[in-house]
Amino acid sequence: MSPDINIKGIEEVYASFFDNLDMAVFSLDAEGRFLFISPAIERITKYACGDLKGKSFRDIASPEESRFIDELFNDAAAGVVRRDMWILNADSSKIKCIVAACRSAGKGRVHSIGIMGKIKADDPETENIIRKYSIAVEHSPATVVITDKFASIEYVNPKFTSLTGYSSSEALGQNPRILKSGKQPPEFYKEMWDTISSGREWRGEFHNKKKNGESYWESASISPIVNEFGEVTHYIAVKEDISERRMAEEALRISEEKLRKRNYDLERDIEYAQAVVSRLLPGKPPILKNLNVDFRYVPMAAIGGDFFSFNVANEQGFGFFIGDVVGHGVSAALFLSLIKSITDRLNGIHGSNPGLYLKELNDELYQSNVLFFITSLYGYFGFSDQSTVFRFAKGGHPPPILYSAADKTSCQLGSDGIPIGLSPTAQFEEVARKLLPGDRVYLYTDGIIEARNQSRAMLEPEGLETIIARTGDLSLRDSLDYIIEEVHKFRDSEPVEDDLVIIGFETL
Repeated sequence: MSPDINIKGIEEVYASFFDNLDMAVFSLDAEGRFLFISPAIERITKYACGDLKGKSFRDIASPEESRFIDELFNDAAAGVVRRDMWILNADSSKIKCIVAACRSAGKGRVHSIGIMGKIKADDPETENIIRKYSIAVEHSPATVVITDKFASIEYVNPKFTSLTGYSSSEALGQNPRILKSGKQPPEFYKEMWDTISSGREWRGEFHNKKKNGESYWESASISPIVNEFGEVTHYIAVKEDISERRMAEEALRISEEKLRKRNYDLERDIEYAQAVVSRLLPGKPPILKNLNVDFRYVPMAAIGGDFFSFNVANEQGFGFFIGDVVGHGVSAALFLSLIKSITDRLNGIHGSNPGLYLKELNDELYQSNVLFFITSLYGYFGFSDQSTVFRFAKGGHPPPILYSAADKTSCQLGSDGIPIGLSPTAQFEEVARKLLPGDRVYLYTDGIIEARNQSRAMLEPEGLETIIARTGDLSLRDSLDYIIEEVHKFRDSEPVEDDLVIIGFETL
């Protein structure tokens, strides 16, 4: 070492020590130029010490190492930085070296100090050990087991010990079968060994047993390690404990099984409810002396909340009820059963008095504390020798539409009243209208007037009124078919969102 060069942090005793290990000690200034380099550099690179003094470290580094040089000698680097690098010999050939350096600052000067040594080629066995243990380190978060070609364990990582309970000393020399739980058939293990012994990777799941007898599941990847002659020398298994995942999968399977059963039960309940609803509705229109009656009912696939019924007719008159429950499904079907029960009783009490009919229905539903309510209309046709009078009251229901045969026009018949079952003080206005022969009254649920087109605009009662005005030349039966067809045309390709019910009455 030249005595005229002052190198902070490097003493000759350290340079001599590293020289004996074929490691060169060096110091660089703030620009990365050599201030000092020990004689071992000549054995490593064939450069003389004097040849390098004042030269940049980049002058002896292979160009592709520029990024690593920046890391080694960056002012912001903390502590010692180590890199394997390609260094240029004096004859321009390249050698692989290990370089370790740290940045130092003092008395206003910044420089780097470090060591450099040639990486020697190891013998094949050493390289094989390095390769095996490098893979083990790389996969260290998982369980890693390395065996020889006869399946004798040579290495287990700490994860293996913490998971299985077997220490490294207990596992070394053993066969991995010490983990077998006996829950998987011999064919399973035969297929695995046939795969890896032929040089191919095997993937699968083991049901294994820990040292304490507790069972667990592992997802495993087992790969053969071959030498330069293509011969299998070792096997490496990288395994992950998937017990929690399997438990979650089993819990999910049980949950899905329960859900399937619940869905089956629900579907069965829906079928029963659909059958109940279908029995609640009239199967055909009544035949009357003074009135022609017909209806169309187009249900959705789900259980709807539409309901209508015809009162027992007599010489004096004929009553009917139409309603729409706000909601769908099994609960709506149960509510309709309640409506059916109450209206059947009210038919004999207030069958000729629409206002009192709805008032009584409202009171009973409100007092029953059910969560549903219903929009409804009760109408009554009174017959006499001179005329037919249509009287009705409604609670939140769409207005009846009257078609006048004399002038072939249609209009809405208004009446006040809130939905049934909402308030104990609700009042329902009764409206009367004298009808002439050929006049028609149309009742419907909101599935008709709330039909939407592609612009999301609804048909509304006004749209239905316009359609009905065009039905004068049709029979009552054909007029209902025409109305349903026109509603579908208005909707175009938009899906049906509710049941469709329309009832027509024509005076005779």
